[in-house]
Amino acid sequence: ADAGEVLIHGAPVTITSPREAIAHKMGMLTEDRKTQGLVLESSIGENITLAALRKIGKKGFLSRRTEKTVAADYLKVLQIKAPDTGVAAMNLSGGNQQKVVVAKWLYTDAEILILDEPTRGIDVGAKYEIYQLINRLADEGRSIIIISSETSEVIEMSDRLLVVHEGRIRGELCGADMTSENIMKLAILEEAKA
Repeated sequence: ADAGEVLIHGAPVTITSPREAIAHKMGMLTEDRKTQGLVLESSIGENITLAALRKIGKKGFLSRRTEKTVAADYLKVLQIKAPDTGVAAMNLSGGNQQKVVVAKWLYTDAEILILDEPTRGIDVGAKYEIYQLINRLADEGRSIIIISSETSEVIEMSDRLLVVHEGRIRGELCGADMTSENIMKLAILEEAKA
């Protein structure tokens, strides 16, 4: 980080590794789920439990039965379309792969979810399902940070919007001020000043 601080429940925290982020109940759905969010050759169950192996293991041994039960629960709750939890992630549609990544972070008990381009590379129907899921998670009290280059997506899905350009916050918009025009003004006008 160049500057600033991260506060969780009002207390400053330092996060220097994924392990520390998980300990602070944070999860991140990366922009490129295929290379950074999933192990494509591994099963749905293996992917869902990957970030919280301690929850399914004792003394260094993993319980495949627990893994299967956990994954089956997430298949139902998130409506992941797959015949069973043993299916390799590579055999799922883009939208269902995205749901598996979300399930992985939910299994870690993440309260803060950073979603980087959450609907990139998925079809319109799957986008709608992802939007419903994001809304449901927010309704449960989780903090959702969406990073998106799709203006309509951020306007529709956000309570508060920060326009960031070249690593700097250019402005904050809320309510009726969250329009494509205002977003572009903040991004372009600030760029013109530089």
